Amino acid sequence: MSNDQMNQKSSGSKLALLRQQKPVPTEVDIANAIDGFAASIDSKALAETIKRNSASVNLIIDRSGSMDGTSSAISSEINGFAERQAVKAYTTLVSLTLFDDEVLPQFGKLNAKDFKPISPWPCPGGTNIYDALISAITPIKPTDANHRLHLVITDGKNGDSCHSQEEVQKLITSRINCGEHIFLLFNDDYPNSAKDYALSLGINPNNAVNFNRYGDGIKIIFQTIEDLLDGLRVNGAVPKDWAKAIQAHAANPQAIKARETHYLTGK
Repeated sequence: MSNDQMNQKSSGSKLALLRQQKPVPTEVDIANAIDGFAASIDSKALAETIKRNSASVNLIIDRSGSMDGTSSAISSEINGFAERQAVKAYTTLVSLTLFDDEVLPQFGKLNAKDFKPISPWPCPGGTNIYDALISAITPIKPTDANHRLHLVITDGKNGDSCHSQEEVQKLITSRINCGEHIFLLFNDDYPNSAKDYALSLGINPNNAVNFNRYGDGIKIIFQTIEDLLDGLRVNGAVPKDWAKAIQAHAANPQAIKARETHYLTGK
């Protein structure tokens, strides 16, 4: 192969952009980006970037009777969230645990690229949140992803869990000490109730917020989850104002709308 032909082949690959020190698009087709340069310094740097941006999003959702009417909105937003994450260059693992009087694992550490849309669920029971937290958080490992988020969406206090409050506090404290991020989204009108409840669970009160489930409340929650991921991936930290949109909607649910969401399907 002549030098001209080799140069033409190199310039045609996305990876060549790195050699030319040109900006690489935010969304990269990894399969084609590597294209034959697996042993090169450039591809190794790209692989490290992908690994550094990997994330595990663990959703722990209350399906007690008082949450009736939310499952349609929540399942729809989970579907949209997974669809948007699926076209990212990096890996996003999604886990879902539903709970009432029972703990009902739905799927664990599922790559968003392999995600299939889910349907709404019934909301018939109580709130055994201690059991749900132990069951849902325990399987997540440091080796799963660089950024690990656990998000609890509930509107009630613990019912008849087999596990104790002390067990939950110990588990959550250990995970926070390992660099994991645990958030509580609490549907309750009483001021500061989310922060008080978070404190009782061992969750940092700064990672807790009251939300309003009506209007665009659920959509705003899932847009906020994406903001959290973006903040961690870009800056390595949770944005200080992460709960701003949720708080604004909770204060005035009729007036505050979710921002427009762009579904990147790659089609």
